[in-house]
Amino acid sequence: METGHWSPERIPAWQDAETVRPGTLRQLAALAEVEQCPEVVLQMPAEDPLYGTTTKLLLRLADGREVESVAIPMAAGGHRTACVSSQVGCKQGCAFCRTARMGLVRDLAAHEIVGQVVAVNRVLGQPVRNVVFMGMGEPLDNPLAVAQAAAVFSEHPGLSLAWSRITISTVGRLDGLAAWEDLGLGSANLAISLHAADPGVRAALVPAARIESLVELRLALGRIALPRGRRIMLAVVVIPGVTDQPLLLDALHAWIGDLPVLVNLIPFNPFPGVAWRAPEAAEMHAMWAALRQRGLAVRTRVTKGRATLAACGQLATARRPAGASPRPGSDAGSRSST
Repeated sequence: METGHWSPERIPAWQDAETVRPGTLRQLAALAEVEQCPEVVLQMPAEDPLYGTTTKLLLRLADGREVESVAIPMAAGGHRTACVSSQVGCKQGCAFCRTARMGLVRDLAAHEIVGQVVAVNRVLGQPVRNVVFMGMGEPLDNPLAVAQAAAVFSEHPGLSLAWSRITISTVGRLDGLAAWEDLGLGSANLAISLHAADPGVRAALVPAARIESLVELRLALGRIALPRGRRIMLAVVVIPGVTDQPLLLDALHAWIGDLPVLVNLIPFNPFPGVAWRAPEAAEMHAMWAALRQRGLAVRTRVTKGRATLAACGQLATARRPAGASPRPGSDAGSRSST
């Protein structure tokens, strides 16, 4: 069997996740249950002549809740990166993220996370070679299920992804970072949704920053033992007039210090109800050049799937189900997220 393709006969039965500790990675390969693969409710392809087709999937879970996953084309070989969700909704309330409008509905179980990759493979018939936990939800608000799912992606013979092809993105929950190794995630890629190294600006963009300071986050990242040659990815959303100011770039440079990082510039992707606009190509280049001049390693993410609200920060199911907790300071409980 070609690595990267799931096959029903190679997926063992579900075992009780609560009986499996996160450190016992080889036991976790039993978490993929093909019978509970989420139902594909809707496929939303976005064609791009340069980069191929980005496909957003609306998936219905066994309890009727819905999540979104995205299959992102890679440059060569017809392979895909699967962007998976870890929660239905999210409680972090990030100002640039459409998922925040939903509030938190519930955590996903490990098999529901794994099922998203199964669904991508079934629908597209192309191997998933990378998995990024950058969909709906904050992975370190649901750490055990995320660790279990990541272990399945690495350990299960139907997929067998190298840990270097698994990326977990977080706003930087300190308790989750402290448990990074104990969760069995030490070989995965770590991405931090930083966005600004100024406390006031970051708190406005990422409300969690009001509780866990930039100083504490910097210390926590310095304690993580990275695999040889790896860097921590620092995500900075480029919002013209907000995150691209020279003083903020100076603060970012000072905050990073000697931390081995790669700054990942992400263009803001608009969605209904926000006043910010997407940056122009010249604005992206100017910020990239300014950070390079400060001696930082930096790359610019190519936006894929914006037309179908499949790009970074645009995922959300159409309505916030009853019982969801709204994001701090929002009126999300009284309106649709679309």
